[in-house]
Amino acid sequence: MFKLFFTGISKKALKNLDKKIKKRIDKALIDLEIYPLPVDEYDIKRVSGRISTWRIRISKYRIVYEIDWKNSEVNVLKIEKKDDETYR
Repeated sequence: MFKLFFTGISKKALKNLDKKIKKRIDKALIDLEIYPLPVDEYDIKRVSGRISTWRIRISKYRIVYEIDWKNSEVNVLKIEKKDDETYR
């Protein structure tokens, strides 16, 4: 089991989501606690240029997160609608 940590930006974004998309993102976050690379259920890719940073695509939204395998932690960096600035 992995422990989830949220940045201030990701907490605020999660709070302000539409109910329908929030439900889908909440399910993805629960799945990340079980295993941080649930490739069978989601479209997951590594963020280019970073070793331990990944993203999950849920409709037009992206969850950008880092995995700390040694400490069994997942750090959720961003939850936002995809645009040119999403992975920066």
